[in-house]
Amino acid sequence: MPPDPASFSALNIPSSSVPEWLGSFKLSAPPNTDLWRKPPSRDTSTAPILYTALRNPFVAAEVTVSADWEMEWDQAGLVIFAGAPPSTIRGGAATVTNSTVTQTAASVNSTPPSYTPPAPVSKWVKVGLEFCSNACHATSVCATSDGADWSLSALPPHHARRTDLRVKIERIGYALWVWYEDDVNGWKKLREVTWFFWGVEDKAVRVGVYASRPANFGPTQYSQRHGGPSTSQRNLCVEFEGLEIF
Repeated sequence: MPPDPASFSALNIPSSSVPEWLGSFKLSAPPNTDLWRKPPSRDTSTAPILYTALRNPFVAAEVTVSADWEMEWDQAGLVIFAGAPPSTIRGGAATVTNSTVTQTAASVNSTPPSYTPPAPVSKWVKVGLEFCSNACHATSVCATSDGADWSLSALPPHHARRTDLRVKIERIGYALWVWYEDDVNGWKKLREVTWFFWGVEDKAVRVGVYASRPANFGPTQYSQRHGGPSTSQRNLCVEFEGLEIF
């Protein structure tokens, strides 16, 4: 059964874009949108994301994604965050809080400000389908405070020409297991993230879906390939089916 959309928040899209039914819906990702992290504190969180905080400890989530993949690094799938909500991730810049304002006022009055330790950097994992080198791959990325990695897995030959993929993330103890579904051989494990839930409170976990088009082709290049620099055509439109979150 699809999750209740009333509990979902939207990032990088209007809040009114949360679908009324999450069993089947679409997300549109403009060019130059991504969810990525490079050291020392270079966060990119421009991808359209729908996510929810869970009332109960996270167990598993899965969804099927499909699209007209055409640009290098086109991608979409599931994402799970542990730590600060995604809305506070803005290119590595700190969010101004009341305590910050209080400390600033105190410094004006020559009163030494009290020390406030920085909020811990969130860690996150995303898994989905990614278009790379003219082929679709199962993709997964893990991000810690030090940065993010990137992994691609070639799909089996009987799946290579398809443009859809069902992916799953699952909690096993402190670990997060990442899967994709092979229609012939069943679920195939992509990776095990042993540290994901270590030191994480259940209430700090948020999970949802994302879509992104990191490439940014200019109008001239797009016109040469497709016959016209239409803004709507340049967006990646992803269809999500069968979203389940437990």
